[in-house]
Amino acid sequence: MKRLGLFALLVVLACQSVPPPPATVDEATQNAIKGLTDAIAQQPTHTPWIYLLASYHDRAHDHASVVKWLERLDELGWEHGVSPIDFRNTNTRAFRDIVSRLEKREPRVDKARPAFTLAGYRDLVPEGIAYDPVDDVFYVSGIYRRKVLRVTRDGRARDFVSEGQDGMYGGLGVKVDTKRRLLWVISSTTEEMRGFTPGAEHASMLAAYDLRDGRLVKKVVATPGRLNDLTLLADGSLFATDMGRSNVVRLAPGADTLEIWASELQYPNGIAVSEDERTLYVADFRGIHRFDLATKARTRIESKSLLNGIDGLSVHNGSLIGIQNAIGKARVIRVRPESGQVEILESKNALFEIPTTGTVAGNDYYFIANPGLRSFNEDHTIWLDEKLEEPVMLKLSL
Repeated sequence: MKRLGLFALLVVLACQSVPPPPATVDEATQNAIKGLTDAIAQQPTHTPWIYLLASYHDRAHDHASVVKWLERLDELGWEHGVSPIDFRNTNTRAFRDIVSRLEKREPRVDKARPAFTLAGYRDLVPEGIAYDPVDDVFYVSGIYRRKVLRVTRDGRARDFVSEGQDGMYGGLGVKVDTKRRLLWVISSTTEEMRGFTPGAEHASMLAAYDLRDGRLVKKVVATPGRLNDLTLLADGSLFATDMGRSNVVRLAPGADTLEIWASELQYPNGIAVSEDERTLYVADFRGIHRFDLATKARTRIESKSLLNGIDGLSVHNGSLIGIQNAIGKARVIRVRPESGQVEILESKNALFEIPTTGTVAGNDYYFIANPGLRSFNEDHTIWLDEKLEEPVMLKLSL
């Protein structure tokens, strides 16, 4: 799930010589600007940080600095466009001009086609999607409505987990255990869920439901913590990203508590396991980490292309399919882990509104095009219902 602010706050070293933004700017934004400015001074061509810095200057209503740093991206050949949700406050002529230049360089790849629409679920705010090959259906989780839908290929949907059932928070990652006929669901407190209490301690719930009758089979609560996405092994082992504590956690078969399996990540998000179950892939803001499941040895996939800010992550025929939505305009990419080669599968789609995650069904990739995350104000407190459209699932042939 896209959360730019959390990463910038992890940049803890602030440059003391940089004058602070105006006093009306909140402290978190000031700290992010200081930390990112210092980091860029050390790595002046690090484009993801430059993009983030521009977006934080937008929060500070410093329009001249927004344009300055976007122009720097232009000088560096930025090809990821500019997301409107990251620049809500700047609309000067200079800003519009630089955005136009940047977006002309962004590639257009138009291969995806609508698969189905979740009619009647405008305010679901879907985040996770999983495919069950046994029943040939999809399961889609919702952040705002705090539920999970069971959806047929023609888009007919019904509640599988009803709103708030079993203490469910905002619905995030979902995965099908075909062998044990279970649906695993992650839900976490998030500002976009209905009923969120500002200032409350963040908590997560990991729940397993019997696919045959919807019965709750297991429930594990993680407090504090902000679990996000998950993957499964054939033996029933479960691995999940905890973006709140920068960890990967594991739930062993039959266990009732989560154990920290890997740490020192930076806003971990998408997670997937290789087909031979030897390698665990974890996407954080910096790129894609590769873990040996037997030894926990860690390396990062090296690539000439940016691998920062990937949300959903899936495996297909030895490659990784990911949705890159945290830097610039969103796109769907295929990554070859051994070579680092990146292929853009979809970009500049008119339906895109921060696409989040997807799932592989045979040789097709189904993903959420327009979850509705732009329908929230920047502080997440006001629900802008009039901007919502019905969620559309797109399909890509792999």
